[in-house]
Amino acid sequence: MSRAVGDTAAELGMGEQRDIDFAAGTRRLNERDHDLWLRTAGRLLQRRALVRTSSGTFPAVTFEATDPNPPSAPPPGASRRRSRYVPALLDAIVPGLGHLAAGRRRRAFLFLAPVVIGIAVAILIFLTTSGPRLVAELLASEVIWSLLVLQALFLLLRLLAVGSSLWNPALPRPTGHDILPILLLVSFVFAPQAYAGYATEVARESIDQVFVDPTPLAVVPSFTTGPDPSFLEPAPSIVPSASPSPTLAGRRITGLIIGVDSGVGRNTYLTDTMIVVSLDPVTETVSMVSIPRDMVDVPLPDGRRFRDKINSLVSYARRNPAQFPGSDGTGFDVLMGALGTLLERPIAYYAKVDLGGFVRVVDTLGGVNVDVGHSFCDPRYDEYGFTRGFAIMAGRHHLNGQQALAFARVRKPAGESDFTRAARQQEVMSGIRDAIVNGGFLNDPIGLIKAIGLTIETNVPRELLPDLADAASRVGRDKTYRAVIAHPLVTSGFDSRGSIQIPDLVGIRALSDMLFPEAGALPDATYVPPPSAGTVKGSGVSGCAPAPRPKPTTKPAPSSAPSSTPTSTPSSTASPQEPPTPSPIATASANGG
Repeated sequence: MSRAVGDTAAELGMGEQRDIDFAAGTRRLNERDHDLWLRTAGRLLQRRALVRTSSGTFPAVTFEATDPNPPSAPPPGASRRRSRYVPALLDAIVPGLGHLAAGRRRRAFLFLAPVVIGIAVAILIFLTTSGPRLVAELLASEVIWSLLVLQALFLLLRLLAVGSSLWNPALPRPTGHDILPILLLVSFVFAPQAYAGYATEVARESIDQVFVDPTPLAVVPSFTTGPDPSFLEPAPSIVPSASPSPTLAGRRITGLIIGVDSGVGRNTYLTDTMIVVSLDPVTETVSMVSIPRDMVDVPLPDGRRFRDKINSLVSYARRNPAQFPGSDGTGFDVLMGALGTLLERPIAYYAKVDLGGFVRVVDTLGGVNVDVGHSFCDPRYDEYGFTRGFAIMAGRHHLNGQQALAFARVRKPAGESDFTRAARQQEVMSGIRDAIVNGGFLNDPIGLIKAIGLTIETNVPRELLPDLADAASRVGRDKTYRAVIAHPLVTSGFDSRGSIQIPDLVGIRALSDMLFPEAGALPDATYVPPPSAGTVKGSGVSGCAPAPRPKPTTKPAPSSAPSSTPTSTPSSTASPQEPPTPSPIATASANGG
């Protein structure tokens, strides 16, 4: 019995020595886990020491750590390796989300609280504000600067949240191997913020190009003007109205839309499109009237009369500033005063639209829907992308920018004129309004803002724009009243000024009374356009110029025998046939266009 006990003890000693050697080797491999190997070695020794004999059991062997500075015990769950990058990535998307996933609820609340509050405020504003008004509010200068500040604060919040997840005290400190993934995370944080900052800055610069300082309602020259040029002559004095305050406040807001064609090959500055638009916020109606570009003898606010065509008044005012002291030099204020005097309605604001940029605006809106009353063809139209004329079928169609511009400019087909063109321009304006209200501005908001900045200039005060946009969004086709000053309100003529339209001032002002009554009264129902033509059926646009005929080829005369001298020559009468004569066109104005 004693020999068996001895053998057992020897085996125990040898096993203890092997276990200790194994644990020592493990310690050399990983100094940081020495506490773990000590615990493991102690458990092994305890299991081997518990050898039951006939006289009892050996006492349990304990193993004490002798390291003077043992590391602290790892936190619960440290045996399972945790990643610092998944929480950091979640925090880069939504600050605090990574902390919440990692169980760090207190810090998650600190980072998430501002985000949740901001989202709640944004949802509240979105639900209580119409789309057009919201866009108009965002165009205010102070709002744009506030957005830039908020973006900077949100970037700082994201960086703090990501840094807190990367340098989690429960995890080992990052090493050199962590540099690349950390740089990728930081790039992921900065990229969307950089784009947001760029978009906001583009909006700020573009909007600054659109809005100019307000100008006086009417320009009244002093009594020290220079010699009166031949284009100006005295007329009965008319007292101009006072400039209104920039608020809706239950009154009409009247403005002038000016279309300027400054395309390739044009060296003049003619306002070929002039549409007076008036919004009544009480009845939520819009009235518009188009002014013929060839109208002459238009009265001015100071009592004089402008003898030349009205589409040249802006250019004339710019060339002769001494005739209009107090003008801002653009000439638009002079034109507003003249047309306001013509209609006996104060025109407070203007919006100048460049026809070339008009294409970009329509395209960024995704196109416009228009009602075409009747088919027509202009085989000579070859501008802005068209090479074989322009034709369109009757019906309701969806037009892109180039098609919409051609539809609004063509005036030479049979049955078309400046007056029918003016009506089509009003139809395009209604289509643009519908596209904006229906969310077309969401297709490419940055592109739309840039296009507007390159296309439109206005003196409408920025603080008035949200109210105007909100009111206009509630005005449908059935609340829009349209008119074109045409025969018999003007009489055609021809003299040294070219083809002209002589106005009937009494008749035009009677029309103005019916279209622009006092706020709260409905305009004459005669001027409501007909209902929409129905569903949209493509663009309906095609070319209509006759295809050029190929040149005829001459056949050599048959010869019975070869000859060194030619026996036949091409016929001298062989020539291409003349193309068919296009449809009759309206007489062109001396001012072109």
